[in-house]
Amino acid sequence: MTEQPTEPEHEAAVVAGMILDASQIDAVVGHLSPADFQHDRLRELFCFLIDAHDAGHPTDAQSILMQLREAGVLKRIGAGLVGRLTTAIGSTANVPYHMAKVRHAAILRRIRQVVPTIEAIADDDTQTPTEILDRIDAELIQIRQYDQPPAAVSHLGDDALRLCDEIDAAAGTGETRGLRTGLECYDQINGGFQDGTLNIIAARPSNGKSVLGLQWAQSIGTGFDYSVSDEGNCFVAQQPPKSTLFISLEMTRAELSARALASTTRIDGRRINSYRVTAEQRRQLRDAAESMQTTKTRLWQPHRATVSSIRATARLHQRQHGLGCLIIDYMQLVDSERGEKHDKETYRIGDICRAFKSLAMELEIPVVVLCQLNREAEGSLPTLSQLADSGKIEQHADTITAIHRQRGETDDAKLVLCQALILG
Repeated sequence: MTEQPTEPEHEAAVVAGMILDASQIDAVVGHLSPADFQHDRLRELFCFLIDAHDAGHPTDAQSILMQLREAGVLKRIGAGLVGRLTTAIGSTANVPYHMAKVRHAAILRRIRQVVPTIEAIADDDTQTPTEILDRIDAELIQIRQYDQPPAAVSHLGDDALRLCDEIDAAAGTGETRGLRTGLECYDQINGGFQDGTLNIIAARPSNGKSVLGLQWAQSIGTGFDYSVSDEGNCFVAQQPPKSTLFISLEMTRAELSARALASTTRIDGRRINSYRVTAEQRRQLRDAAESMQTTKTRLWQPHRATVSSIRATARLHQRQHGLGCLIIDYMQLVDSERGEKHDKETYRIGDICRAFKSLAMELEIPVVVLCQLNREAEGSLPTLSQLADSGKIEQHADTITAIHRQRGETDDAKLVLCQALILG
């Protein structure tokens, strides 16, 4: 039976490959970090090789020995180690195999290291169970993120041809690249929501952002027909139901259900909430509720939520049901991680926006986040400057849309596209 290499031997093989072939250094750096090395001297030599390579210095064995001596670290690392490494492997062909082994071992070490931390968190009597679970999840998420394979480098021509294939396949079907919302004017102007994008919907309090977000969640989760004009031909196309998760930090499930029924049946929501409905309206409400049994829209109404808990819920939903769109109501109610305090609300909002943009790219879905407009937006057409903490939001958002309703109006509202995703 062939004896398998030990963990230090895998680390040694990686560093040896870097010495034998300088082109291996860039490949290794894309997959491993100094923290992945358990052997102290190999870790230090790994860092030294990277620094020398970045500085444009030669990294062959003889040159590295000279540079180690000049830096005064040769005695600590050992000339003998460098000499042994040069004869450890005859070829660099198996360096990717050894890299994978080093990375695998590093992940297992991280898992073992986090166990005492999780135990300490669980023993913290000052935290609620929900807060404890959030902190534990944050620790595990760091490991999961590290376990993600490095992003592959693609060829522009291949990606362009792939897009052309998708366009050809969609010809004559009305299919679009974006996820349509069901609101035709918005879809025509903005092209719907694109995968991997962060989309902000802003409004003043009680101006309809929750209602709009819920309507979009219903439309996307139910699917709908829409009219298409293509090369002079008009026809009806269909967007199939997409699994949609609506996260509400403001309203209860009962309130959300009432608003969904009011939107579907056009029955006054105040009559639904007070139970003052006619027999005919009761029938309409039940028919609407039964039709919702086939929707792919799901609601999550936690008492509080952090980015970590939202991220974990979205990932779980994607594994269990698939996920086509995530809608969050609303940004300012998302709690800081682990009770962290920020000197300025702007920094907290910036961290949240960056995390939601990262989540959209990770899950390859559009993330829609509802947001408050400043009170100064009352009466005037909304602008980006009236968006609370607008600078940080602009930095990470792909699209920003504001809901505008004139003072005193209750029915009509305008959507103002403040920031759009420009293609081309």
